[in-house]
Amino acid sequence: MDKIVLKNMRFRSFSGVLPKEKEDGQDFVITLTLTLKDIPGCRTDKLSDTVDYGKVFSIVKDYVENASVDLIEYMAYQIIVKIMRAFSEVKEISCEIQKPRAPIDGDFDYMSVIISRTRDEMEKDL
Repeated sequence: MDKIVLKNMRFRSFSGVLPKEKEDGQDFVITLTLTLKDIPGCRTDKLSDTVDYGKVFSIVKDYVENASVDLIEYMAYQIIVKIMRAFSEVKEISCEIQKPRAPIDGDFDYMSVIISRTRDEMEKDL
């Protein structure tokens, strides 16, 4: 199995449970790991033989920057659905969303969720 990783993409979104999060917005840091059975581009050196991570980035950016959802769990799942719909060759995706400024009183680097799904598990949503 081959993997493509888009690590620590940063976007601003007006998502969160609290009204202040939806009003002020906050930064989210997202890492995607896409698993493919085989990436022919490793042999052909052609962009058409791989998943164009520029397009993946654009899909994630468009969704996150325009979303206003409560839960990062939901956001992660919607990103997975969108990527799997756009790229049939992706067999599995892991999506981590970090909230470095989660509205919690305490000292921490970030709060995050990691949602992972295979294409077979997603069949009903695709």
